[in-house]
Amino acid sequence: MRSYYILSYDISDPARWRRVHRIARDYGDPLQYSVFLCELGDSDKALLEGRMQDAISKDEDQVLLIRLRATDDVEDLVECHGKPVEVVDRQFLIY
Repeated sequence: MRSYYILSYDISDPARWRRVHRIARDYGDPLQYSVFLCELGDSDKALLEGRMQDAISKDEDQVLLIRLRATDDVEDLVECHGKPVEVVDRQFLIY
């Protein structure tokens, strides 16, 4: 079963920030600069968490992964005021 997650990060080093941003793009759609909407199954989530652990400094950086709930309709999960959120239908690549 797949669930939606909000992935958000605060990375103190520009090189690590770029690395984390590239990883986040592999798993989700950007909502803001460091905030992504991700639809993940258990194996996708485990791979994402492992890649993030390898990319960050555990003493200086923070990555939040917030589970929203399992659903088929992302429009039920994201409420936006102002400029609309564009959600892209994605195909996942597993490495």
